[in-house]
Amino acid sequence: MATKISVSVKGLIGLDDPARMRVELEAETGLTWRQQEVAIADIADEEAVLSGGIVEIILVAVVSKTAEMTVSAAVDAAKQVVERWRGERLDGLDTSVDTEPGPDSADQDD
Repeated sequence: MATKISVSVKGLIGLDDPARMRVELEAETGLTWRQQEVAIADIADEEAVLSGGIVEIILVAVVSKTAEMTVSAAVDAAKQVVERWRGERLDGLDTSVDTEPGPDSADQDD
């Protein structure tokens, strides 16, 4: 069984910030990350969307069962990236780094 690591960032961020955060996460963790779209209906405060900034991004990586020993190191590195991002912004960002059982390695190509 693999482990799925999810990084969620809520708050007003720039249009290029998701790509920059993805690059930083990949550099720090050595994992391949992908961005998941967040539907506007999933966002409680729809007025924030009118400001022109992105309201929520979710970045996901999967650590295969062959690399289970690296899960805690990858999570720690992701948390460091997220904390650095929070520290660089005046407006508070609501962030989280979560893990859950992921797909088997054969299912990762979806």
